[in-house]
Amino acid sequence: MTRPGAGPTGMTTSRRGFLRLGALGAGAVGLGVLGLTGCAPGTRSPAETAGSGYDYILPTDPEVAAAEAARAASGRTAAFALAAGVATVDLGGRLVETWSYGGNAVAPELRLGAGDRVQVAVANGLAEDTTLHWHGIRIRNDMDGAAPATQAPIAAGGGTFDYDFIAPDPGTHWYHSHSGLQADRGLFGALIVEDPHDASGADVDAVLVLDDWVDGLGTTPDAILMALNPALAGAHHHGGASATATPSAAAGASAAAAAGTGGSASSAGMTDDQMAVAAGLVAQGHGDSDALGGMTQHIAYPMHLVNGRPPNDPATVEAAAGSRLRLRVINAAAETPYRFAIAGHELTVIAVDGYDTVPQAADAVILGMAQRMDLLVTVQSGAWPIVAAVEGRDGHAATVLRTPDAAPLAGPLPTRLAEHDRRLVLESELRPAESTVLDTREPDRDYRVELIQAGDRYAWGMAGADAGKLVMRQGERIRITMTNSTAMWHPMHTHGHTFAVPAYGGLRRDTVVSLPGTELAIEFDADNPGEWMFHCHNAYHFEAGMTANLRYIR
Repeated sequence: MTRPGAGPTGMTTSRRGFLRLGALGAGAVGLGVLGLTGCAPGTRSPAETAGSGYDYILPTDPEVAAAEAARAASGRTAAFALAAGVATVDLGGRLVETWSYGGNAVAPELRLGAGDRVQVAVANGLAEDTTLHWHGIRIRNDMDGAAPATQAPIAAGGGTFDYDFIAPDPGTHWYHSHSGLQADRGLFGALIVEDPHDASGADVDAVLVLDDWVDGLGTTPDAILMALNPALAGAHHHGGASATATPSAAAGASAAAAAGTGGSASSAGMTDDQMAVAAGLVAQGHGDSDALGGMTQHIAYPMHLVNGRPPNDPATVEAAAGSRLRLRVINAAAETPYRFAIAGHELTVIAVDGYDTVPQAADAVILGMAQRMDLLVTVQSGAWPIVAAVEGRDGHAATVLRTPDAAPLAGPLPTRLAEHDRRLVLESELRPAESTVLDTREPDRDYRVELIQAGDRYAWGMAGADAGKLVMRQGERIRITMTNSTAMWHPMHTHGHTFAVPAYGGLRRDTVVSLPGTELAIEFDADNPGEWMFHCHNAYHFEAGMTANLRYIR
């Protein structure tokens, strides 16, 4: 498919960072303290505008509409409706209460064609505000779903918002809440944009959404965050309360976070039992992986799902023997990397994050959070376990690939396959298909940011002189070099843009793994005006401050 180009001073924190400076240390200055909180979308506070000297392009400005009008459109419209609400879901015979779109542990798959106009009516039946982000789409800025920068949050208790945009590029994408830790519940799903010029040769197409699950299993994501760092409790980036907090309890938690002291479980709306379970899950140590450079995660998730179902109740993939199956694998987990393999089958990687690659054979691959991988498999007769093993510690998600005539597999699905320890292909070994290569040119702006942790505390950020001023003009080539000074890997994601990774031959991604103790550069063309987030897609690192903004200027 052919694509268009797509602690220290200067530390940035999240948009809720003004509540969290105590967690990152005195003297931290970042985007969260520049007066953005409380401003309407498409506006800047007088203090920020006066101090920056920049004429920012805002989500509501004509440049955004002009960029949308220039996108290639098919003339078709794909219309959907999603309602966020409380639901009871069946996880292998265990009924748990969570939040979802459509009443299941994973939201409905949305499928459309490249260039289609997408119209999604979202209704919010939750007790707190929400938004919806369209991950991987080169979307118009005012539809990106990153409140409060690109829109006001969708109000709790019946608020609505109509998303309306062109999906110009084919590929495997997904959508998820971009409010607090809501995506670590059931508020996410697959978004597949079909390629009218697909040359993969696939006979069958199936989607596998991988996820780590904790909500309703004796605790909540908000309790997990409080167990990791009490100073962060109740301070969601959209300004809402924690999942179960009353307004007064949330205010108390926010005040405690502002002071850097944290609050009690009850003040943040969590029960002592929920906090006890959360403490147990974060007390089991961190995982460890040579492939990811060391520490892998902090949370021992009790359950892992494929398409919203655990290994004891798998959602089977069926295909005829000898057919060529395209598996679109999406890691929708909040904190878990997975090593993916299929018993008895070789995998061929044909795309990552929606962009074609040079076909690469493998027995196993690793997907970081928010990454997607399209795999081509020649189906063998029989029933075969598909296992996404948690990278670095015990745990797995699993399902079954079977041909129509195959007998069911006997007994529980395995936790690991021989293929997991054979030919492992990392993203650094992949190369872009010729049609996806970004043309070579010198960058107009060459930025450097440092990925940091505040000592041994669970507080993360971006630092350096450039971190708070990642600005660009339309038509420029941008390079950002990330230095990972932490002891942990980070899946780094840009909104609204797909970048090239020069160290990987120009591989195109929107989410790339930054390994501990290394430098990695990304490059992209500034062709999508507005204000965009650039952040770690470990949901808990993001909540704890590892985020910055990419801002277009005139």
